[in-house]
Amino acid sequence: MAPAQGVEVALPVLAALDHAHGHGIVHRDIKPENILISQDGVVKVADFGLARAYAESYVSQAEGTVTGTVQYLAPEQIQGEPADPRTDVYATGIVMFELLTGRPPFTGETSLSIAYQHLTEEVPAPSSVQPEVPEPLDQSVRHATASERSDRPASARSFRDEVVRAGVGLPPALRLTELAAQIPSSEYVSDERATTVTIPRALSPRRRRSRRLRIGAGLVALVMALILGAWATWVFAIPHYTRVPALGAVSVERAVQLLDAAGLHARLGTPDFSSTVASGLVIRTVPPQGLRVRTGGQILLITSKGPEVLAVPDVHNLIQADAEAALRNAGFQVNVSQRYDDTVKAGRVIDQNPEQGQQIVRGSTITLTVSRGAQPVAIPDVHGQPSAAAQTTLEGLGFQVQQKQDFSATIASGFVIGTRPPAGSMRPKGSTIVMIVSKGPRTFPMPNVVGMSKEAALAELQALGLTVNVVVIPQSPHTDQVVLTAPSAGTTVQQGDRVTIYVTQS
Repeated sequence: MAPAQGVEVALPVLAALDHAHGHGIVHRDIKPENILISQDGVVKVADFGLARAYAESYVSQAEGTVTGTVQYLAPEQIQGEPADPRTDVYATGIVMFELLTGRPPFTGETSLSIAYQHLTEEVPAPSSVQPEVPEPLDQSVRHATASERSDRPASARSFRDEVVRAGVGLPPALRLTELAAQIPSSEYVSDERATTVTIPRALSPRRRRSRRLRIGAGLVALVMALILGAWATWVFAIPHYTRVPALGAVSVERAVQLLDAAGLHARLGTPDFSSTVASGLVIRTVPPQGLRVRTGGQILLITSKGPEVLAVPDVHNLIQADAEAALRNAGFQVNVSQRYDDTVKAGRVIDQNPEQGQQIVRGSTITLTVSRGAQPVAIPDVHGQPSAAAQTTLEGLGFQVQQKQDFSATIASGFVIGTRPPAGSMRPKGSTIVMIVSKGPRTFPMPNVVGMSKEAALAELQALGLTVNVVVIPQSPHTDQVVLTAPSAGTTVQQGDRVTIYVTQS
């Protein structure tokens, strides 16, 4: 099962356990057989036959025994310690391992051998079996299946939050509703699946060391007997297993031949779309290739219906982000190019290829052409031109023109002083250009600067746009002082006129 599907199954299971724990109930037998998925994809937790309240969760069916499904028993259950919510968290972590890899972490020929692995070994990372499992999910499963319950998530809710974070960014996979719809009416059941059993209660490492000190050789003899018994079971009672062969992109006839050679039987499932496998050939098998199964079992063959063909939606004039989302939601890839356009606003789709309504294969690439708006135009230099001619030039390039007037000593009245923005600037068509038109030189009365210093008089007259000629009068009792102007104060002058000031000097 894909990592995203494993997460989708685990989350509602943890939500159900959180609800039960909130009412003081621990399930004590979480396993795949007690997790039901309806045809509409709803996940439910069933079979609370072993569930007990926390206060009596240490009770077992008989003195010195533990009842449960050994592949999913937490170490504390095997040791006969009271169960709590973290016991269910451990079992759910084992189920998640199986969802992600296709098998439980510990297997053996006897319930005792499996129970011993729970006590002595750490649950491996799922990625050691299925390399495509991402590291965050590895860490979540390892956290939930810690041998010491104090090292696990404190509650089903905490573990659920951790799985939610680990599932962020997983590659998309079939939804449970789609997966449930593909399950054949005849359910595939592995012969390896263990049932709920009653086993002798195991001892913790501390108690085992204490008893080993007390009984010495007797314990060694018992261990040897167990080893010999396990070896005899392994040698004489082991069933025959094989692995599902690789059958991708082969014909049904060839797949049947390969399965027969492996001692397995073929059965056809519901065909599915595929953009990479030709119609009629095998896409995948259930169980998947490489999985260890018992000889004589049935393998479901899923054949290809060929690529899925979809109609291209119309995204003309949509904002680029909305157009891309619409195409990706419809099952297509998107490529974007841009160009200037005088009629379509910047950021909106001008064109699409293929066009709307065309039937193309799911996952194909659709190229969008997105407007960059009107192409910028360089503002021409209309300095010194008659205002009417300059306005015609600017409007001919697609600009809006706004006139303003200002005095100028160098540009005749009615002619253009300049523009804002200045000539050479790039602006889109339709932009407003301010054209500054001359009113001619400004006229004003000659100011009275008599009695000022030369520097002060120069500054005032030059600030008014006058050209100043300085005449020095020697042999004067005063130094650097204006005593006379030509023309005299009050006379009308205009910008650019030349005036004379007479300055004394000793």
